[in-house]
Amino acid sequence: MLLFSWNVRGLNSPLKQHELVRLMQKHRFDVCGLLETKLVSSKLQFMHRFRLKRWKLVSNVEVAGTARVIVLWNPSTVHVDVLDSSSQFIHVSIRCLSSHLTFAASFVYGYNTISGRRSLWDGLKSWASTGPWLVLGDFNSTLSQDDKYNGEPVSSYEVSDFRACCSELELSDLNYTGCHYTWSNGTVWSKIDRVLANPSWNNIQLTSHVHFHPAGAFSDHSGAHVRIGGRPPSGRRSFKFFNMWIEHSEYAGLISDGWQIPVEGSPMFILCRKLKSLKQPLKSLNKLHFSHISERVTRMEADLEHHQHLLHDSRDDIPLLNRVNALKLTLINLKSAEQAFFSQKLKCTFLKDSDRESSWHLLGYISY
Repeated sequence: MLLFSWNVRGLNSPLKQHELVRLMQKHRFDVCGLLETKLVSSKLQFMHRFRLKRWKLVSNVEVAGTARVIVLWNPSTVHVDVLDSSSQFIHVSIRCLSSHLTFAASFVYGYNTISGRRSLWDGLKSWASTGPWLVLGDFNSTLSQDDKYNGEPVSSYEVSDFRACCSELELSDLNYTGCHYTWSNGTVWSKIDRVLANPSWNNIQLTSHVHFHPAGAFSDHSGAHVRIGGRPPSGRRSFKFFNMWIEHSEYAGLISDGWQIPVEGSPMFILCRKLKSLKQPLKSLNKLHFSHISERVTRMEADLEHHQHLLHDSRDDIPLLNRVNALKLTLINLKSAEQAFFSQKLKCTFLKDSDRESSWHLLGYISY
């Protein structure tokens, strides 16, 4: 199971929303806690409907005015129950559908004043779970001088409330790697994003680890990746035929060679056997000429641009001109293959979603 907590510093930008969806797809998060989104209710509903419709979510927009905390989860991998919420936290119960592990989690975004955060500490104390419990997010407070580099020294007054809360609830940092300082304005560096666990967390009998990634381009906070246990084996990938292969010069020869293999048996057995024998040659063709197609296009564009600059300065160089023309043709073929790949992928996604909607309508009709 993989949890993610990140102060996004605003989520109204379509570009930042796109980056969030890309991260969620890339890492296959099960539960995400997004902090300081600055989304009002209508914008949150719009984003959910058009970008995250396969995810379920809950926010504290009703009590905070804007969605200071959003918790999203993948309903195909986890079941989440909302237990409580305030302007500074959302308490949930999480159950992993594969391992049946159940635990409590509190996603926190503390106010930036000492007096404002006191209701956060009181809320954590009053709700404290006796079972396995994670408290994670942006606390807007450090625990010691070691959690800050540059800027004004950390005073005991600043950290006393947070320390007292952790002491009373017996919360401590989960083992982590990556960035120690999770926020920076370029001059001051602080550890204000944490993942804390109570003593009962040790009873889950699964390894758990946190990694704080660098902040990246869209926020000044590090995101926390919390892995609990290992990823279940994904198994062997099913064979997929890509239309872009057909245009390659080696395709017809591969099919012809595969179809000449002598096979005995019934017509259906012969057909299946020959089709199966084509899998490995086609996989090799894909790996050699089409794997990571977008990266190939990017590299080829850079290579062509470089040679065109050389040709501009050496206009009578015939071999260089031939090289540029060959690169142009290769780039056009790669772009054509890339377009075919994404068109086929988009069509498959559309058909899959349509089948899912049809199933739900049919189920509703039968129920009715």
